[in-house]
Amino acid sequence: MLECFLVLKKPVGNKNMHQSTSIDFIIRIKNGYKAGRKTILAPASNFCVAIAELLKKTGFITDFSIAGDVKKEMTIKLAYKNNEPRVSDVSLFSKPGRRIYEKNSSLPWGKNPKSLIIVSTSSGVMSQKEAKVKGLGGEIIAEIW
Repeated sequence: MLECFLVLKKPVGNKNMHQSTSIDFIIRIKNGYKAGRKTILAPASNFCVAIAELLKKTGFITDFSIAGDVKKEMTIKLAYKNNEPRVSDVSLFSKPGRRIYEKNSSLPWGKNPKSLIIVSTSSGVMSQKEAKVKGLGGEIIAEIW
């Protein structure tokens, strides 16, 4: 009878995934840098691809590629400068239970000049500096520095 119990006992849900794919994606990048990895794998979605393009444009990652037909997976190459990781920490603003929206005039500035604040606007995912120039507000996703 004990054997039957052990066979039927299965974990419920995906314990490796957070509630939000964007939060999971950003945390995977941070943890990859903390572990000293060169590449990481993450589930691919249109929103995560837009964030990856922004991170590549600003130099926080080197490159990324998408593979798979049904379950698409993204391979991300992390960027290092003089063996130092380009990402030292991440601060998450919007969460599934608490979304944070700001107007163009009240978009926050980063902790230092090299930090990146990711904003989801009506024109797509962009940095806070781009959103200010275009005069757009939106949901503040995270800050990376």
